[in-house]
Amino acid sequence: MTQGSSLPPLKKKNDGKFGIIALVLLLVAGVLWFFVRDCKSGPEVEPAQTDPEVEVEPRAQFAPEIEIPEDDAGPGEGEEEKPEPKPGEAAQTRPADWICNGTIAAAQLSQVIRGQPSKQVQTCYERRLKDDNLLQGSMKVLLTIGASGSVKAVSVSGSLNDPQVYNCVKRVAKTWKFPKPENGCVRTEVPFQMMPKL
Repeated sequence: MTQGSSLPPLKKKNDGKFGIIALVLLLVAGVLWFFVRDCKSGPEVEPAQTDPEVEVEPRAQFAPEIEIPEDDAGPGEGEEEKPEPKPGEAAQTRPADWICNGTIAAAQLSQVIRGQPSKQVQTCYERRLKDDNLLQGSMKVLLTIGASGSVKAVSVSGSLNDPQVYNCVKRVAKTWKFPKPENGCVRTEVPFQMMPKL
């Protein structure tokens, strides 16, 4: 013992031995965990979607909810069309094949697009952006607007080239309402530039 200390002297032969053993065990456990995690071969299972009202991001808590319809947007690329009509039935053409000579003022078109439709397109893009944070590009939405002002056909193309975003945009575009065109249906192309917010 040293003068003025009530503690027994440290034994020199065991200093650091247990610390080194603990570090080696931690290292071995880390290496095993790494290999076990990477060696699992099987399909990755995505977590189930939860109710959006239950799990709300703090900054989006007060944002208005953009509704994305889940119904089908009609035949897309690679999908089969309906069979030919039976003899005696009237043949129906697809809206995309219509000859459209109607008109809608450009100001009216842009006023409608700048409202709910642009928010819906942005929502389609941001949902996909969660899975692919580098997704960006341009998108052209070709709309066939019927005489009543409702969208009858939609096609999407562009450098964004993401089928999930394109299908979502086709679904939401079918719900858009425009002013009634003059002289029948109208075809118009709407450009969108999609890029992540910084």
